[in-house]
Amino acid sequence: MTYQLIRSAQPGSILERFACAASHVWQAGYEQPFIQELRQGILSQERFTWYMIQDRLYLDDYANVHALAFASCTHSTIQQDLAHALGDIAHELATVHDTYTQVFGISEQRITHAVQSAAARAYTTSMLETAYRGNTLEILVALLPCAWVYADYGARLAQELGDAVHGHPYEQWISTYAADDFWDASQWLRDDITLLAQQATEVEIQRLEQMFVQGVDLERVFWASAYEMQAGWNF
Repeated sequence: MTYQLIRSAQPGSILERFACAASHVWQAGYEQPFIQELRQGILSQERFTWYMIQDRLYLDDYANVHALAFASCTHSTIQQDLAHALGDIAHELATVHDTYTQVFGISEQRITHAVQSAAARAYTTSMLETAYRGNTLEILVALLPCAWVYADYGARLAQELGDAVHGHPYEQWISTYAADDFWDASQWLRDDITLLAQQATEVEIQRLEQMFVQGVDLERVFWASAYEMQAGWNF
């Protein structure tokens, strides 16, 4: 497969620069077994269930990063954006997660007693550390990979499947992240990053690029660990 974003950035923008820097891990994430078996509809229920539980735990921390960003931010418009984003996370939990927890019979008790995998914990710890120590721009960049990668992968899966998405075992998952509404819901994030980055130095932008690449790679590792149902690290 060739690397081609469906949900791309404006040419010449800092966001395009981020995407180009992360292109190698971005495409590797898309080509990995979890995503490709999901596309084919052959991903096992066991693996998808393991992923959904880990994703639920991840979203709890993802919401906490938004809340910490809200608390430390002094820009009123960005605060409003962060508050709205928390509502979007709640909507995502109510649509995708509630649907599949019911279909696959995942009990709330099982989710409550689940422990984050090492890969998920590495990802959320990285974001939370940025939320506690970083400035607003750094926190927003830490949040960006999740929103952007999911929107792009969803759109690419939907495009490749075409009409075959209807009746697909993971239609709800694909359709949610392929939808224009999901992409549009994170437009504030891209806009606010673009705005704040105008005041950043070249050295700062290079550091933000590295943060973004790391975030995209942690998305890849998250799915890889879900495919292997790997709770710890294997060395």
